[in-house]
Amino acid sequence: MISNDNNKSIMSIVSFALVALAWGTSYAIIKDTLSHTTPFVLMTIRFGLSTLLLSIIYYRKLIRIKRVDLINGVKIGIFMFGAFITLVTGIKYTTASKQSFIVGSYVLIVPFLTWLINKNKPDKYDVIGVICAVIGLFLLTAGSVTGINIGDIISMGCALSFALHMIMIEKYCHDSDPIILTIVQFATTSILFILLVIMFEKPDFSVISTATSEILYLVIVATVIAFVVQNIAQRHISSITTSLILTLESVFGSVFAIFYLDEKVSVNMVIGCAIILIGIVMHETKDRFIKNN
Repeated sequence: MISNDNNKSIMSIVSFALVALAWGTSYAIIKDTLSHTTPFVLMTIRFGLSTLLLSIIYYRKLIRIKRVDLINGVKIGIFMFGAFITLVTGIKYTTASKQSFIVGSYVLIVPFLTWLINKNKPDKYDVIGVICAVIGLFLLTAGSVTGINIGDIISMGCALSFALHMIMIEKYCHDSDPIILTIVQFATTSILFILLVIMFEKPDFSVISTATSEILYLVIVATVIAFVVQNIAQRHISSITTSLILTLESVFGSVFAIFYLDEKVSVNMVIGCAIILIGIVMHETKDRFIKNN
């Protein structure tokens, strides 16, 4: 008989796979939408509308916000902002495939930061899963990490920010309501992007009318639903498991790019996807994977 905790863990893993699907498909949409607007404006719209939407839906929760919720949400939101500002600026100076690999390498960072910050020592299956994920990501991006440029360095900062974002969620998700935590994260991120728009870009939000369907997808699917799911589901699984499941983001992103952007599929991509999936299965089943094979 499957325990309630196991049920919650399984549901969390499935939920994160769907989150990976949402984020994987969003890369091509962001790239397409940036042809109509500037990076900071797009991020302001994305997180500003997400904050507004969640606040309207859960206003009863919001009026009961506590000081600890605000503090924890702002802390997590700062790392969320760090991840997205480096994501949208790094892509200007490097290729999408290189950034995909570099950002995806947060799977390598998370176990050791988790050990350092949350005192959760990784086991051998964590290490095996991480190694498989990194190898798979490298093959998935056609081994394109050659020659370091400024965009690559910025993207390394993105990987670190995403890793810290996951760890901070794991650290604080049990102290606050996950919905409130998500709203405060979004609000923090949108406020910081608004400041950047004022300082560096023209505050032109006409893209909302020219790319309405893309904006709605980014706001509702890739932001509101995805991050709410992350904040809820990460109560039941570790940040290491989270990072491994989210490597599927690169798999889904590559598959979506083949159909949406008409990119070519290669043998390396197929092998890379397979290695990532094997790493995730080995990590989640542990000794049962070895015994059954």
